[in-house]
Amino acid sequence: MQGYLDELLRRLRARLGDRLVAAWVIGSTALGDFDPSRSDIDVQAVSSERLAPDELRALAGDLSAVPCPVRGLEFVLYAQDELADPLGPAFSLNLNTGPGMDHHEGYHPDAEPRFWFTLDVAIARQDAVPLAGPHPRAVLPELPRPLVVERLRDSLAWWGAYGGPQAVLAACRALAWAETGRWLSKGEAARAAGDPVADAALATRTDPAAPAPTPDEIAAFVARVHARLR
Repeated sequence: MQGYLDELLRRLRARLGDRLVAAWVIGSTALGDFDPSRSDIDVQAVSSERLAPDELRALAGDLSAVPCPVRGLEFVLYAQDELADPLGPAFSLNLNTGPGMDHHEGYHPDAEPRFWFTLDVAIARQDAVPLAGPHPRAVLPELPRPLVVERLRDSLAWWGAYGGPQAVLAACRALAWAETGRWLSKGEAARAAGDPVADAALATRTDPAAPAPTPDEIAAFVARVHARLR
């Protein structure tokens, strides 16, 4: 995977030049929960200014052309002055690409759920693997707790509608943050929850044939965590 990350960084530098402030890996890779059979590679980067639309499209093409060794790449570029948007960090480019996911290029932050990006930036400040430039704590703003809580509630509403074991794992991570102030991987958060529903959801990760929580159990678990965030 390091060779893949090196090539992504090379292309980032070629396209942005000295406008690249920093880049880092987040997600399961940084939180110690990476599984090449199911995980994505999550990369964030920050530019000193917002790139022009044609440059953003060209960057999306540059990065998408690199064969991804796992399910896919989730890449987000932020312009430095848009990280402090009152609604949460506003991206310049949100790119999903790779052999196991639908290709998506997003250029308008208001057209996509903002909670993904707020939570990812909050997590990156705590745990990230730098690829270039300073650690994200030196680049990303510390987001106000009320904003993070609001975006967590948004995320739980989304996951509640989506359903499935992943909704339980996302709720476990929200609960762990609410109780400890620290972001855990979904797997670690599920183990820490000490709840049969969380245990069942986690078991489906390694054994798809394992009995999954019922839709009613999932909905009740997510609702309990949502209430805790009030």
